[in-house]
Amino acid sequence: MIFYACVKYDEHHPDTYKGIEVTTLGSSDVIANFESYDPLQDYHNFVSWSEGVGQDNVGFCDSLKHFAKDYESVSDDASQEMMSMIYGEHSDCENGVNYY
Repeated sequence: MIFYACVKYDEHHPDTYKGIEVTTLGSSDVIANFESYDPLQDYHNFVSWSEGVGQDNVGFCDSLKHFAKDYESVSDDASQEMMSMIYGEHSDCENGVNYY
C-alpha cells in the first residue's frame, strides 16, 4: 500500500497550519493525522510513523517542503530541521495538496 503525506495549510501562511495528513494512493481516506501545537513535533512524529510502515511506502507531497520553507518566518532553526527530514521525490498529490 502506498501512502501520501501532505501538510494542510494556506500556502505562504504557516500560521494557518492544520497538521500533516496521510492518505492512500487513489483514496481520500485519512490513514494518519499529525496535528499538535508544534509543527516540528508533528514532523518528528510523522517521520517515526513513516519509518514504521516503511519509508519506501510513503510519498511526500510538495506541501511538506513548502510548509517547512514557509515556516522559516516563524523559526529558522525549526524550518531547517523540518527540511532535513524531507528527502527524495515530491509530487503535487492531485487529491490533496490540501491547502486551506
